[in-house]
Amino acid sequence: MGGPTVRVAIVGLGAIGREVLKAVQARPGLSLVAVADPALVGQDAGEVTGVGACGVKIVASAEEAFAGDVDVALVLTASGVADVLPIVEAASLRGVDVISTCEDLSYADLATPELARKLDARARAGGITVLGTGINPGFVMDRLPLTLAAACVRVDAVRVERVVDAAKRRGPLRAKVGADLTVAEFAAGVAARRLGHRGLPESCALVGLGLGFTFDDVRNSIEPVITSAANPRAGIEPGRVAGLRQSAVGLKGGREIVRLDLEMSVAAPDPHDRIVISGDPPLDVLVQGGTHGDRGTVGTTVSAIPAVVLASPGLKTVLDLPLVG
Repeated sequence: MGGPTVRVAIVGLGAIGREVLKAVQARPGLSLVAVADPALVGQDAGEVTGVGACGVKIVASAEEAFAGDVDVALVLTASGVADVLPIVEAASLRGVDVISTCEDLSYADLATPELARKLDARARAGGITVLGTGINPGFVMDRLPLTLAAACVRVDAVRVERVVDAAKRRGPLRAKVGADLTVAEFAAGVAARRLGHRGLPESCALVGLGLGFTFDDVRNSIEPVITSAANPRAGIEPGRVAGLRQSAVGLKGGREIVRLDLEMSVAAPDPHDRIVISGDPPLDVLVQGGTHGDRGTVGTTVSAIPAVVLASPGLKTVLDLPLVG
């Protein structure tokens, strides 16, 4: 990466956090200096993740992790902006930049504008940068299509289709998509906001922002993918839910400008990412097999560090940062 070594703290050592730790340890120019996870206090972070003792003892809280010399914190614990706010407040007092996989933080202005303003004010007061990123939201269905759109003279509409085989993902994702529930249980889970992919409306709004639109409405819909005898799903009885289909549609003047269609289901046929841009010239780009969600999240999180460390203070989106890898 060049330049001085960046001192990294990790908050949250779950499945993604452990993989992020390994990536930090392996990347030149980064030094792991602190890890916080209340469930693992006192243990060596390297031993917990299987990379061998690294001399970093796990502490209970972000405040403790930020007590030493830390440049940037990777926060891998929460999905809601309100959950991240106390960590940002602690980071701002110590001048620690924050990169988080919190889905709602990817574009906090959409659903929680007041919290977004508060976060931005805290970040500016502390001279730190705050970013929400990941693979989706953060790359496949927002940043990547906008990168491709840079080759267009004119963009009329954008459609992104992502199909994920939930059988190949971690247990929490299968639970989030309602795999093996009854249709009634699925409907209740959607109504209670326990099911569904957080961040899809945020991705839709980000694409609009990148194209120069503030949408009149972003519509989000979720429906079940139901197993049938004609289309069996691994380990799921016919009539039960294999996963979900979710769509976020950005409308301007009654016209559909951006459409994001996401299917995450067990044994989903033909996993892929497809980006279709209507315009001059039109583009139709297919990622066969799709982008691996967990590994991609690790990559986008760690790859954002150099740009965040150099960015101006405040709450940012991935559209504010240069592409890095």
